[in-house]
Amino acid sequence: MNEMSKRIVLGSLGFVATVFSLAWLFWPSDEERILTLFEELSEVASKTEDASALADAMVVKDFKELFAPEVTISIRSKARIAGDRSNQELAQLYGRLRIASRRMGLRHEQLEILSIEDERASVGVWFFASWIGKGGNVVREEAHSEVELIKVEGDWKVSQIHYLKR
Repeated sequence: MNEMSKRIVLGSLGFVATVFSLAWLFWPSDEERILTLFEELSEVASKTEDASALADAMVVKDFKELFAPEVTISIRSKARIAGDRSNQELAQLYGRLRIASRRMGLRHEQLEILSIEDERASVGVWFFASWIGKGGNVVREEAHSEVELIKVEGDWKVSQIHYLKR
């Protein structure tokens, strides 16, 4: 191998090593990715009064992507979303609720990562939800919950939401 070929090979190896090092340094941790998931859930599950029908339709797909293929939701209210569902079924229920609403809000507080083990994580969180129907009826809920997450193709997804009694 001549001197020019050696320089090209060494330069290429150096470049690849630098790219991998930077990717490793800036790749978000599991904790950061889980926090981002909850931020996305709050954003996607909320609706302003001026949201368009097109925005409603697009958000339903985004909502589905936050959940594992099979989801279990046990909450204290008699909400229709409770039970075992596929993420597709859950997204469809959410879509119908969104269409029937004038405004929706979901926020979370006091998020605490309880455990992260390989492909599973557990999070304690307070959810605050509000809903205003087209006729003006208002529903407000708050729930201390434990949320189980699993990794699906490298991304954290919600697999279970359990209401915790006080």
